[in-house]
Amino acid sequence: MMSQQLLNPCPLHHRPFAAQPLHRITCSWRGKGLPVQKSTAPRKSKGLTWTVYARRPSNPLEEQRDARIGIRSEVEAPFRALRLVFFGFFTLSASIGAAIAITQVIGAIGNAPGALPLTDVATSLAIDLGAVALFAFLLRNDLKARDKQIARLTREERLGALQLGLANGKRIRVAQLRSFSRAVIAAGSPQQVADAMKEAEQFREPLLERGVLVIPLPIYEGNAAPPEENGAGSTESSDDQTKSNLRWRATPVNLEQWKAWFKEQADLAGAKIDRGLYVSLRLDGRVRGSGLGPPPWQRLIAQLPKAEGDGAWKGFLDGFDGSVNIR
Repeated sequence: MMSQQLLNPCPLHHRPFAAQPLHRITCSWRGKGLPVQKSTAPRKSKGLTWTVYARRPSNPLEEQRDARIGIRSEVEAPFRALRLVFFGFFTLSASIGAAIAITQVIGAIGNAPGALPLTDVATSLAIDLGAVALFAFLLRNDLKARDKQIARLTREERLGALQLGLANGKRIRVAQLRSFSRAVIAAGSPQQVADAMKEAEQFREPLLERGVLVIPLPIYEGNAAPPEENGAGSTESSDDQTKSNLRWRATPVNLEQWKAWFKEQADLAGAKIDRGLYVSLRLDGRVRGSGLGPPPWQRLIAQLPKAEGDGAWKGFLDGFDGSVNIR
């Protein structure tokens, strides 16, 4: 009975052992009646201390995010892993050849018996060193490109995890807009955001035809925007307004998280936020464009294909968003 109790001395997290990273847990038990002679602890000990290894509980959301990042990375650069293997192998092979050539050069200089001509081994060494430099350069560039890609995809996944409130009261994540809407985020002071929204209203219909969902984000300090007109002369019912705003506008939830994400973007780009910022997303959730100031509504209308109505794209090129351009 005592040995059965010692098998599970601590309330460990009961999850599949192979699915968790290792961490160390030390547990102690003190009390009467414990058979110390069967313990690895010294006999003079008043208790028993043992160490067990278990798997650290991980966050399922982080695992899913990492899996999505890995899949998207492979889709965007399907041959990068193969290139890394080849460049690494060629670099190692050329390095070994250069090491052998160096010993041959030393033998040729010292007039060792059976040494090859110095000109031949010097030429071989130069070729090997050139190959090392070339493939090491290509390997380094591919590794840097992979790191930048992973960092970008990680930021996009973090953006996709931020929450929005829709006009009908529902809350969704930005990632849930993929394949349905092209989100355009206008961030800045309350006045800057109000001006951007006022300009967007002038192009509301063509933007809606292109599946644009506007997200006003007043996260920076500044002059407060004037109160919006309630439209006293409008005869549109509240249900109609809710329905029309459902596809047009979304409200960010938890502004501190949104502010932290935009602060990271501004710091990475070294941009000043005094004129505000905007981010435009593609249908697949990737960042299509970003920059300072209000969103360029007219340019978006000119570049984005229609998602509905006359002129909507159908077939193989559905969802085409143009080139990804991050400024």
